[in-house]
Amino acid sequence: MHQYIADTEFASRNLLQLATEEENKLEDLSAQLRGVEAQLSVHKWDFESSDLNDDFSDAYVMGAFARMAEAYQQAEELKRQLATLQASIGTHQQAIQAIAGALLQIAKQGISVVHGGLAAAPEGRKIGTASLKEVIWQARNQALHYEEGKFNNSVMDLFNTLENEQGAQFSLTVHAYQSRAKQVLSVLGWKSYATYLSDMQSLLP
Repeated sequence: MHQYIADTEFASRNLLQLATEEENKLEDLSAQLRGVEAQLSVHKWDFESSDLNDDFSDAYVMGAFARMAEAYQQAEELKRQLATLQASIGTHQQAIQAIAGALLQIAKQGISVVHGGLAAAPEGRKIGTASLKEVIWQARNQALHYEEGKFNNSVMDLFNTLENEQGAQFSLTVHAYQSRAKQVLSVLGWKSYATYLSDMQSLLP
């Protein structure tokens, strides 16, 4: 094992673990959000379908009004829950992207430290038609500069290739001003340290 990989193992392992934990939290929050949205839909229907009709008795009218008022209050509470969940999901999404970007930074820095730049590094395995080293290098640059929304031609070329071969999640137009680091880790299959280690050893022999 190259010394750089050994020196960064603690950070890399923990970043991958954090990314997994955040991903699990995000899935839980997304499930909660779907539940709240379903409840909100039911209460909205109940509220809007509680018609007041002149043919009904006063008791029925009062009962219908009470049901509408209760449904409205429940709907308002669910809307507050919905807003809270949506904000929490957004926070976890940003956290995952930041963690993924940090791991790409470690990988890219290894290429720089060992080989002095991208050109001298081994290609590594193929991700579609793109080389591993190109994906790491350009994805790190995208994750570092996504807030600017402007990228050099090498970044644009790599992400155009990923979009064409892997899907719209890599579109820098659809996802303008958004880091795609998490999506890159997914396509690399870096869900465990063993997979990450195997790739890094191929680049830093």
